[in-house]
Amino acid sequence: MVNKERLIDNFINMVKIASPSLNERKIADYVINELTALGLEVYEDEAGKKIGGNTGNIIGILRSPGKKKVMLSAHMDTVLPCENIKPVIEDGVIKSDGTTILGGDDKAGIANIIEAIKVLKEQKFDHPEIIVVCSVAEELGLLGAKNLDVDKYAPDYSFILDSGGKAGVAIVQTPFTARGEIVVIGKSAHAGISPEKGVNALTVAAHAITKLKLGRIDSETTANIGMVRGGEAINIVMPEVTLKYEARSFSGEKLETLLKETEDVFKAITKKFGAKYIDKVDKGYSGYNLKSDEDIVKVFEKACESTGVSCVTKSTGGGSDSNIYSEKGYKAMTIGVGMSKVHTTEEYIEIEDLYTTTKLVVELLKEIAENDSK
Repeated sequence: MVNKERLIDNFINMVKIASPSLNERKIADYVINELTALGLEVYEDEAGKKIGGNTGNIIGILRSPGKKKVMLSAHMDTVLPCENIKPVIEDGVIKSDGTTILGGDDKAGIANIIEAIKVLKEQKFDHPEIIVVCSVAEELGLLGAKNLDVDKYAPDYSFILDSGGKAGVAIVQTPFTARGEIVVIGKSAHAGISPEKGVNALTVAAHAITKLKLGRIDSETTANIGMVRGGEAINIVMPEVTLKYEARSFSGEKLETLLKETEDVFKAITKKFGAKYIDKVDKGYSGYNLKSDEDIVKVFEKACESTGVSCVTKSTGGGSDSNIYSEKGYKAMTIGVGMSKVHTTEEYIEIEDLYTTTKLVVELLKEIAENDSK
């Protein structure tokens, strides 16, 4: 059924196309050609204009008389370095030559989707209405998904092919997030002549940090200060310092509590030292938690059984386009495509994983169509 050589060739062709975030034009044109050749209705939305990129999300629709609508999605952008990628096939593994990333994150997902549709059309399998979404700027904070008018397509199920792990891995729980800056404002003074006239913003921030909850707070919650920037010169009492802060929790309530506690700390400490602070931390995407008895989980489990792979449901501390679609009210699940060591020059994917994931997508669509006909 799945044409392994064709799948590999298509994947290789795509990873050779550089597609850094906000500059996905070339890979988008490639995807448009592939989907159009398969007879899908193909559209490009206005997401690129909204986020300052040169490309919008690419949407392809394969109509069906069935009632169910299924979104299959993967993102087109990759992290750097992604220029002049030279794929190498060795011992059943596809990798780069070591000077760049490979780009399996997430062109493996796109390759899986395209090949699965080719199989459906060749074998004339019944299928639900398929909505293919190849999103932009996922690596910059899910920007393409945030600017997709998902209500226009209203999928019953959404499967985002964008996770590490073997075929059969399903991400059923992800965290609520918040991130941004906390700016502490002190008062400058000459550090050698009159330091007592100043208020060192870094000193104030340091006192506050000792009272914050950071790192692994509990089994559901983490927080981190990843960057600190400030200062004008070595002989000036630092007048301002900016802390880059993020927090995550599987519990929205716990996240709210943590953010309130963090703000209270800065409020109290800056008041004590005669400083000020500006809280620029905003809520990010919402988490989701799919229960084992939900239809989207049951359908995925059955497809895994038909494919002959183990279904592994798990949580993750990261996010994906699934978070955005879930937040907008649509059941979404991120599934594994076999990519490994992503975001590094050691990235690779096993050919067997690429192949098996495509088989799983085919079975997933067949399963949904079969349920739809009952």
